[in-house]
Amino acid sequence: MAMLTVRNLPDEVHQALRVKAAINGRSMEAEARAILKSAVLAGDPSQPTKPVTSEMVKAQ
Repeated sequence: MAMLTVRNLPDEVHQALRVKAAINGRSMEAEARAILKSAVLAGDPSQPTKPVTSEMVKAQ
């Protein structure tokens, strides 16, 4: 699985993520994954697990 580092995250975003993770009973990392997955896959409800290929990226 790929890894992602987020730099220069504003303190208020970090704190909000911490609170949201606690409310949902997840780690901050798990919460961030859930948020990213939801945001990225929200645009195509017919293909919720369709992987992005290098061809798709190149077409952009």
